[in-house]
Amino acid sequence: MPLTVGALAGVVDEIAPFRLAYDWDNVGLLLGNPDRQVSRVLLALEADAGSIASARRLGCEVILSHHPLIFRPLRHLRYDSPQVRLIAELVRADIALIAAHTNLDRVVHGTSGALAARLGLRNVRVFAPAPDQDLFKFTVFVPHDYTPKIIEAIHRGGGGRIGNYTHCTFRSPGTGTYVPGENAKPFAGSHGQLEEAAEDRLEAVVPRRALGALLREVRQAHPYEEMAYDVYPLANTNPAHGDGALGELPARTTVGRLAAQLHGLCGADATAVVGDTAAPVRTVAIFTGSGGSSLGQIPPGTADVIITGELGYHQACEARDRGQAVICLGHAASEKIFASHLRAVLAAHPAVRAAQLKLEVYEDFPDPLQVVAAAKPRRRRKR
Repeated sequence: MPLTVGALAGVVDEIAPFRLAYDWDNVGLLLGNPDRQVSRVLLALEADAGSIASARRLGCEVILSHHPLIFRPLRHLRYDSPQVRLIAELVRADIALIAAHTNLDRVVHGTSGALAARLGLRNVRVFAPAPDQDLFKFTVFVPHDYTPKIIEAIHRGGGGRIGNYTHCTFRSPGTGTYVPGENAKPFAGSHGQLEEAAEDRLEAVVPRRALGALLREVRQAHPYEEMAYDVYPLANTNPAHGDGALGELPARTTVGRLAAQLHGLCGADATAVVGDTAAPVRTVAIFTGSGGSSLGQIPPGTADVIITGELGYHQACEARDRGQAVICLGHAASEKIFASHLRAVLAAHPAVRAAQLKLEVYEDFPDPLQVVAAAKPRRRRKR
């Protein structure tokens, strides 16, 4: 079964739902023909000159990148812009671009999960589960005999899914009342008379993107001329969705030894540490990329050390003053290993297996800040 660019974007949406991305982000299919068939995909941290050249050499029709090439609407297409030159190169090569950025950061098997897997962490879970703000509760009132039909219609419309379960609903019996007007065509009852109907109140969760399809399907299956229903937003948290990852190392180590291990595992150019390098470590929190803003949200004692990509000077000072140990790998080093991890996740998807899609990995992303000199670590004075 061949896979199209649009269908591949749908697979990515299943693995790391695009609705989880932050409002300022830009994820999904950013460039290309959604109807084009795909045989080979390149997974890369970003679409830059190196990854695009690799995609062309390997014959990839799609680049699946973590960082979006297009963050904000373009005001012009001038070739003196490095960003526009890269976009033009993709267009000339007929290579589509799909971005999975903060949506991939906010799933347990995403970027932080990739680093957790590389370290062999145990009992890995999302550090801070986030409210799924695009999730709604759909409630409809239906005659008892039609309840199975409406449950199936909810499923066809994209509702009633919780994790690995479909057709998830809850119903409670009750009595509905109504008076048919002169021009009404009631399912039961007479014009101008108060009627009572034994009904089920049927509830199901539905993502925002499926609301329109769900309402169409349910209306077509519902027997009433006027369907009574409610839709209201939820603030549920999903233990598989949220920021960061938390887990335990297989064996106790120190901050310094763990930093040295990560430096090699991630191919980092420069690795820095905040705190005492001799401090013992077992529990690890991971916030890949620009994780500095998350440090202040971590309660004391939650983790022995925090691993991130980059943090600012004042964030480092605050972490030091709070007694938080932090290992800073560099932005690219903390995230570029996601590609091989995501390849394994994608390869296990039924649609990818059926299409026999070839998944290539590009991880050649050196830190743009080159280290030309480094001071020896200063010893902490004993008090």
